[in-house]
Amino acid sequence: MRTKNFAHRGYSGSYPENTMLAFEQAYEAGADGIELDVRLTRDKKVVIFHDEYVDRLTEGRGKVNSFTLKELQAFKVNDPFLSDLKAQTIPTLAEYLKWVKDKPLLTNIELKMKDETDRELEDQVAEVIHEAGIQKRLIVSSFFHERLARFASRLPSVQTALLVPHFDEQVVEDATHLQVDFIHLKKDSVTEEVVQAAHKNGKAISTWTINEPEELKKLNPLLLFAIITDFPNRLKAIQDETDSEDAGIQ
Repeated sequence: MRTKNFAHRGYSGSYPENTMLAFEQAYEAGADGIELDVRLTRDKKVVIFHDEYVDRLTEGRGKVNSFTLKELQAFKVNDPFLSDLKAQTIPTLAEYLKWVKDKPLLTNIELKMKDETDRELEDQVAEVIHEAGIQKRLIVSSFFHERLARFASRLPSVQTALLVPHFDEQVVEDATHLQVDFIHLKKDSVTEEVVQAAHKNGKAISTWTINEPEELKKLNPLLLFAIITDFPNRLKAIQDETDSEDAGIQ
């Protein structure tokens, strides 16, 4: 099975992360899937944004959840790449799902939360996904066990993934108890032995964030479910070359 090529926050190595432009360019680059992050606004709308604060990525200042959707979308997303003449704004999850619905892409949605004001995030995400009607091509991931379990109770048909910084027996126990489909493991802990151990327990491994060609070449053969990368074009080139070599085409 060929490892899936997931674009981290879209094609974030060359375009502003978690924007529709980054998602569109990831699709054009041949990614199999998109990894993105979601948070709640003050008025309980689900937006695609990684950081707790808007400061790094926009002209605004303050926590994402301190703004309404209208206020957030008034901020322009910084574009260090000068990649597009059209300024990008913070997209909603609903907007993204409408775009991706007719495309053969998988989507990994990470639930980002740090304080009590985000306690409704998993419920709101479940509602948006339900309304979009594309549950079969989505994965919802989180570091937070309780929140992942709560989401799964709302939409059991959507696959889930437990995010972990390292792999041990406890991870397997947790993943089994939560009945998740995947374990998303930080790259430093990924080895052939770890992947095999996960497979023996009925779990598939994905890893993040792999960008350098040598690392991509090293991890590509390990029967991972997905490699999450800022540069989906690099992984696609490596995988296409490998496929050609396997087919005896030089």
